[in-house]
Amino acid sequence: MQIDDADRRILRVIQEAPGLTMRELGEATGLSHTPCWRRLQRLQEAGIVSDKRYIVDPEAVGYEIVVFCFVRIAEHRRARLQEFEAAVARVPEILQCYSLSGEHDYVLQVIARSVRAYEATVKNALTELPNVQSISTSFTLKRVKASNVVPV
Repeated sequence: MQIDDADRRILRVIQEAPGLTMRELGEATGLSHTPCWRRLQRLQEAGIVSDKRYIVDPEAVGYEIVVFCFVRIAEHRRARLQEFEAAVARVPEILQCYSLSGEHDYVLQVIARSVRAYEATVKNALTELPNVQSISTSFTLKRVKASNVVPV
């Protein structure tokens, strides 16, 4: 789908102020209510914009540990990779999972309330993931930047 300058204005505004009413969004983008609403609907239908959500800060609710786990897979057959990915989706402490090129096959972002809680996640969930050959863990020290704003 092609997006134009008006679509880009909408995308910039909703990323910075997702709680605006349609009238406020129209005013901020220089569009009237109905065309603004239609454009936003079209962007949602195309999968460019997802539903509005509230973002919870994990640290504010007790998840003080953020860990990146670099995973090597034993077998690279499609079915085995799909089995691993489906299992990852079922572990709530895994916030993100990316397939990688290079030395590791996947990187997982995992949160935990403590080092002991992370150890339990490793023993009860991560080592039980199918088709895992090895896991290498890096604990984060400080979050330097966390943004979901896409430059459009």
